[in-house]
Amino acid sequence: MRKKQDPFASIRPYTTEEIPYAINRMLMSPQFVTSLTNFIETANTATLVRRMRKLKTTDDLQREIFFPMLHTFIHRSCEELTFGGFDRIDMHKPHVFIANHRDIIMDSAILQYYLISKNLPGTRSGIGDNLLMSPLFTDIAKTNNMFTVFRSHDTRTMLASSKLLSEYIRQSITKDKISVWISQRNGRTKDGLDKTQQGVLKMLYSSSRTEVMSSLKELNIVPLSISYEYEPCDQMKARELLKTKQNKSYVKDPQEDYNSITKGIFSYKGRVHMEVGEPINPQLDENLKFPSANDALIYVCECIDKEIHRHYRLWENNYIAYDVLHNSSRFAEEYMESEKNEFIKYIRRQANIADANYTRMKQQLLAIYANPVEAFLQMGGRPEGEEA
Repeated sequence: MRKKQDPFASIRPYTTEEIPYAINRMLMSPQFVTSLTNFIETANTATLVRRMRKLKTTDDLQREIFFPMLHTFIHRSCEELTFGGFDRIDMHKPHVFIANHRDIIMDSAILQYYLISKNLPGTRSGIGDNLLMSPLFTDIAKTNNMFTVFRSHDTRTMLASSKLLSEYIRQSITKDKISVWISQRNGRTKDGLDKTQQGVLKMLYSSSRTEVMSSLKELNIVPLSISYEYEPCDQMKARELLKTKQNKSYVKDPQEDYNSITKGIFSYKGRVHMEVGEPINPQLDENLKFPSANDALIYVCECIDKEIHRHYRLWENNYIAYDVLHNSSRFAEEYMESEKNEFIKYIRRQANIADANYTRMKQQLLAIYANPVEAFLQMGGRPEGEEA
């Protein structure tokens, strides 16, 4: 009997049949085997290799190998990791988590860390094809329940890829009953202003023949907000923003994505908080009338953004950056003078690089940290004690 063709073979995570081959390939990499020993501190190399060869599914690999590695990453780079809002949703029901995106790997990895620590099913997570820069990294991603998001093709190919991705996500939710994590935009937020791109929702909608509200309602969309005290890759982001402003475009160094991944994983993040927002289904009323489908998508983007901004945890660094940038003391009660002095020293160090103007770098870095406060204020938020 002829085997049925898999329409999602080009994007989905590895199947149970493919896992043993991927494990063999990974264990042939000295770099990967060294990482096992360095980041799983409870067993020696031979034990870890034997344990890994016995694993059969992506879930097995996440729980037995990648979870302990992630625990080490978090322990070494985070001062504190906290979670909130998971009681707002039924964790045994599949959702599409649409998240703000600050770090290439850690944003979705921290969600998996929480779920696995609570003995809950993990999610399938999107990763850009530009980040699958080697066979080893592809194997790591695909054994980690990641699916490919194609980003670097011509318009016709991108339309077909977008529809395929939409169909895969819809099947994950409606048939497979497996939750999905995707970012609210194409690539990370560089400037600190988290904003859902309409194209993401257009992609999700493209696999349905019903109208916008009922189509998106079927996916059980939940906004997810992650807040880092120290922005991952802040120096690299500020530099890229400045170079883009100066040259009207930005060409990445061949190693830049890899450097962003490693720096994002290992650099100091301070305190980190993840918060689940209110599910948006109650706001997706099929009786709401819009002039066009685009207007309906804009409305849904706004619903998601409000939840992400409402639940983004503002740290002392954010308030300090806002006050320094605006030469004000509006949020002075939110931080101590010693914290302000330390953060200013940090910004000065990060701004001091060879190929960018120091003053502009400093201003750009401050803006990255201040912009979440700007979003909070635009939503109508106010400091405690400040009258309307």
